[in-house]
Amino acid sequence: MNFLAILLALGVERAFPQGTALGESHLLAALLRGLKKLDNAALPWLLTLVAIALTAALDHLLPGALAEILFGGAVLFACLGPRDLADDVHRLIAAKARGDAAEAERLSRVLQSGPAPDESHRSLIGALFIQSHERLFGVLLWFMVLGPAAAVGYRLASRLPLLLEQLGYGTHTRHAADQLHGLAAWLPSRITAALFALAGSMDDALSAWKRIGELHYREAWRSHSWAVLAEVGAGALAMEEEDGGISVAPNLAAALHEVLRMQTRALLVLLAGFAVYTSGSLL
Repeated sequence: MNFLAILLALGVERAFPQGTALGESHLLAALLRGLKKLDNAALPWLLTLVAIALTAALDHLLPGALAEILFGGAVLFACLGPRDLADDVHRLIAAKARGDAAEAERLSRVLQSGPAPDESHRSLIGALFIQSHERLFGVLLWFMVLGPAAAVGYRLASRLPLLLEQLGYGTHTRHAADQLHGLAAWLPSRITAALFALAGSMDDALSAWKRIGELHYREAWRSHSWAVLAEVGAGALAMEEEDGGISVAPNLAAALHEVLRMQTRALLVLLAGFAVYTSGSLL
């Protein structure tokens, strides 16, 4: 049933008109403004657990398989945004093409907002792979494993750090939100990186993964997750020519389009794997 709900949500998300701002966390931001007096480290964990519990309770009360599929699809659709990465990328390319430097800079900041590796691994291309995980794969992977409640949990965990910072919450609260997000993303981020490797140049992706693994991230394990996504994704973009050389995108627009194509291939790999798992569990 989760697989059918995923297909439903992805189909609606692809057909849904962009630019409607449904990907913005307006309700969560309003809730956090009202809870500003409860500014402490327990708040991110409490909010996430309450949201998970409420979603699980609603899911449990549904009267049949069809209702569960529709509910799961609706929850997943809401957790995905819809805020398609391709929409922001195409607007960035268009802004650069018409010479609108201000709009291009704004869109670049949007795409590079949220979680990021340390400065040595920060780039726009790497940020797109991180955003691909945050907007799509992280939510999908949690949904596949544990259903709608887990997707809601990751949606909140991934957005709380930035919102708490924007709303001026204290250091302890923001640190707790970062920890929660890092824990929720640790395993899914590595599965997503593996999907990028399968969807692109696996040898180059694994070489990049090995280089990242040799760095010392004991004190910054959350940054390590984002570095893995950025570096493995960028490594997977490398394409080998017939003469053994490496093909490099001729310009930024071509590189951005290739990132989107890789996201699509990685998504197809994930859906195919989940379809095989689902069909096997039904036998």
